[in-house]
Amino acid sequence: MRNVDFTLSYPGKMVSQRDDRSHHRSDEKLHSRGKKCSNSVKITLLAKSLIYIKLFTLSFGTCSAETLQQAWTTALSRNHTLAASQYKEQSAQHQVAAAEANYFPKVTLETGYLRTEYEPAAKLSIPSLPFLQGAALPFAQDSAYYGGVTISAPVFTSGKISSGVAAAKAMADASLAHTNLTRSELKLAIAQSYIAVLRAEHAVVVATSYTSAVSRHASDVQALFAHGYVAKHDLLATQVALANAQQLGLQANNALELTRAAYNRWMGRPYQQPVELQDVSEASLRDSGMDLPSLLQSANAQRPELQELSKQSEAYQQQASSVRAGHLPQIGVSGGYSKLENKYLAEDKGWWVGVVMKWNLFDAGLVRHQASELAANAQAVAEVAQDTRERIALQVRQSWLSHQEANARMQLVDKAVEQADESLALARERYRSGLGPNSEVLDAEASRLQACSNRDNAVYDRELSRLQLQYAAGSL
Repeated sequence: MRNVDFTLSYPGKMVSQRDDRSHHRSDEKLHSRGKKCSNSVKITLLAKSLIYIKLFTLSFGTCSAETLQQAWTTALSRNHTLAASQYKEQSAQHQVAAAEANYFPKVTLETGYLRTEYEPAAKLSIPSLPFLQGAALPFAQDSAYYGGVTISAPVFTSGKISSGVAAAKAMADASLAHTNLTRSELKLAIAQSYIAVLRAEHAVVVATSYTSAVSRHASDVQALFAHGYVAKHDLLATQVALANAQQLGLQANNALELTRAAYNRWMGRPYQQPVELQDVSEASLRDSGMDLPSLLQSANAQRPELQELSKQSEAYQQQASSVRAGHLPQIGVSGGYSKLENKYLAEDKGWWVGVVMKWNLFDAGLVRHQASELAANAQAVAEVAQDTRERIALQVRQSWLSHQEANARMQLVDKAVEQADESLALARERYRSGLGPNSEVLDAEASRLQACSNRDNAVYDRELSRLQLQYAAGSL
């Protein structure tokens, strides 16, 4: 946490709060116009000094602060969900290679040993040689070794192989799109955790400033009460406000520890490890300038969900075509060399070659139903893709509107903080002069707290809405 002496730093702006210690002056000094002017000059100089100190700290003290891009690199490199998706992508690539392998010849080596109970023989029945009636003529041994090499290759498959390859490539593209989707979702989640830490850090700064301001006011009221200038009711009300401010500080610090632990989980670090993050820069807060139609067009072209569903539908269609090809002729060639140990053969080894055609004429509708099943799956995925396209269009519009709202809020919050500071200073002056009640000061303190919180929320809501808009448009 940065050291802040009632000086709040915000992206692109340095706001020096009025040094409340100037209000510890005595009642006599408060009514002295000349001294008030002198102190006003001192306050201005002190505020400028604090600004320069803060700028120096931000320029040189945050060199080692982790940027959002570094957070993405670190978190994605160890994320198990993304790793699993990448392994599935590799699996799909191997499936493509396996489908393409069907184009190439296959070489098979076969060898073995055969043993029969009796030596194979053929019965002789020659009418002209009755004395050979019932004789047997052996044609093979009762034990033999055999072996051979066979080479087979497809010649014409009616598109079965090519459709299978196209289906595998479409599934590989779908797997790649799913990996990109996983990466985008993780980047958005990591960015949300990153911004949550920054938001919590500034909430602690605001809560600390609020507690300090209420504590100083409580000291003033205590001093006035000791001299009998204010009623005890004012002292009690201020003490209650101080207790509430301290509780707010405890809650802010606890929230900061929780967000840091969640962030460290993304980074794969010990939960208690200190976190130092680079704050949101003014450059990142600039409006992208893209209009809604351009964002919708970008989403339709780049969103990984649509790409994944489109490729899945294409894969099912190609698989259906590959199955339908099973009803058409399949032609291939084969050849090889074989040897069979047989002493009764003149030649027990030799080369051979052949052409094979297979045509499935009737299968009781098996192939037709299998192809229809795949085609129905392709249509179902197409319907899901259409619904997803509509949901993405709504998401883009919602993100764009949220970003516009955050931009509009940024135009108001700085002025609100200035007005809250002015109102608080006037309320304190009125109270010390006996012209206003204590409740007016406490209300002004609460208003200032709310204004500072609103400014922080506007800054980080704008940054988060920018990232969400990038995600919706498919460019994160």
